Amino acid sequence: MTQPLRDLRQARFDAAGSTLIKNAIIITGTSAGILRGDLLIRDGVIAEVGPRLDVADAENVDASNYIVCAGFIDTHRHLWQSLYKGFVYDMTLMEVFQNLYGVHSGRFRPEDMYAGTLLGRLTALDAGITTLLDWAHNSTTPEMEDAGIDALRAAGGRSVFGHGFAGDRVVDIARYRDQPRTYEAAARVRKLLPDDDALLSSCYLGLEPDFLISMEACAREFQIARELGMRISVHINSLSADGTPSPSLEAMYEAGLMGDDVTYVHLTGSTDQGLRLVAETGGTASISPQVEAHAPSFTPPPAVRLITAGVRPSLSLDSPSAGSEDFQSQMRALFDVERTLAHMKVESHQGIPDLTLDDVFDFATLQGARALGQEHRLGSVAAGKEADLLFIDTTSPNMLPVLNPIAAVVFHASNADIDTVLVHGIPVKRQGRLLADVTDLRRRVEEAVSYLYWNAEEDLPAKAARPHPAAAPRPVS
Repeated sequence: MTQPLRDLRQARFDAAGSTLIKNAIIITGTSAGILRGDLLIRDGVIAEVGPRLDVADAENVDASNYIVCAGFIDTHRHLWQSLYKGFVYDMTLMEVFQNLYGVHSGRFRPEDMYAGTLLGRLTALDAGITTLLDWAHNSTTPEMEDAGIDALRAAGGRSVFGHGFAGDRVVDIARYRDQPRTYEAAARVRKLLPDDDALLSSCYLGLEPDFLISMEACAREFQIARELGMRISVHINSLSADGTPSPSLEAMYEAGLMGDDVTYVHLTGSTDQGLRLVAETGGTASISPQVEAHAPSFTPPPAVRLITAGVRPSLSLDSPSAGSEDFQSQMRALFDVERTLAHMKVESHQGIPDLTLDDVFDFATLQGARALGQEHRLGSVAAGKEADLLFIDTTSPNMLPVLNPIAAVVFHASNADIDTVLVHGIPVKRQGRLLADVTDLRRRVEEAVSYLYWNAEEDLPAKAARPHPAAAPRPVS
C-alpha cells in the first residue's frame, strides 16, 4: 500500500530505507532534461527517476514546491584561507604571495588549520556544494595535514583532501626549485585516505614547472602520485617565476607528464595549443570564474577557449580571501564575463557560440564530477548515482515565478533558498539550516582569529594586511 504523503520538512530521510520524492521539478543533468516528476532514494543511492513513480515500501515526500538537482562540485578551494576572508581583493598575484604566504601562512598552527578548514567546508555545504576538493597547500607538517583531514571528516559532506606543500615554497622559489616532495609524505596521506570512492578521499597537488619547481622535480612528483594511484590537481597560470608568460603545458607534454588523471587549474595564460594538449591527453580543467575575472594578475576565465579546444571545464572558488563562497556567484560570473567578451568581439570569441546557462550548470555539477574521476557516481540525477542532492525552495519572492528552472537556480536562488542538502541520502542541511554545531565552529574561529591577529598584532610586519579596526572583538563590559 502506498504510504501517505509527508511534507519535505518532516521527511525522515532514513539512509537505511527508501524515500520517494514526489512531484518535484527535477533538473536531471542528463539527456532526460528537466521534468516534473519523482525520484526514489534507496540506501543513499538514486534508484529511479521518472513521472508518477509508485513504491509501496518507501516514505513518500511531497516536493512540489522544490527544484531538485545534483549538488554542486567545487574542484579547487583553499579552505584554510577561510580565516583570511576578504583580505586580498585588490592585490596582484605577486602581492598575495608576498603577503598572504610570506607573512600570514607561516603563523598557522594545527588548530588554526582545523578551524579554517571546518569553517570553509561548512560554508560550502550551506551553499549546496556537496563535493569539494580542498587544495590544502599550507600543510607544512603532518600535524597540519591531520588537522585539515580531521576537520573535513567532522564537517561531513563529500571531500577530497589535496596533499599540499609548505607555503614558503611560494616566497622562496629558488630554494625549493629542484626539490621534489618526498614519496613518504604522500604515502602517509594515501594510507590515511586510500579509497577514491569514500566520503573523504585524497589527491596529489602538483606544482607548475618553471614557476615553482623544475621540470625534473615536477616529473618526480607526478611519478610519486601515479605510483600511489592518486589523481593530480595542478595550478597552471602559465607564468615564469618573474611573472612573464611560460608555455608550461607544452613543456609538460614534451616531458610526458600530461594524462587523463590530471586536472589543470586556472589555465588563464595558456596558449590555444596548450589547451588542445589537455584535450588530446584526456585531462580535465578547473576554472575559478569570479577570481579570474577580477584579480589583477589573471586574464578572464578561459571557458570558451577550453570548449573550443575540446575541454568542458569544471568550476571552483579558489580562495575565500578573494571571492564569494556560494556557487551561484561562480556561475553568474562565468556567464556574464564570457557573454561580455563575445559582445565586445574579443578575438578569442569570434565565431564561437555564446556560452549558455545549461553550460554553466553542467560545469558546476557533472563536469566537476568528471574532474574528480567520479562521473559514474556524481554530478547528475540518474539511477545508480549517489543521492547528493539539493532541494531549492521555489516559494520565496526572489524565486517566483519559476519559468526556467536552471535560470532560477543560477540567477535567482540564494543560500537561503537551498532548504535541504543531502549527501549519500543523509541531510547535512535542513529547513535552511546546517545541522552542524555552528556554536562550536564560531568558538574555534574566534580563537584562531584572536591568535592570528588581535593578540599578536605587534608581531606582524608593518605592511602586512590586517582586519579593519572596526572588526576587533568588543571588550566585555
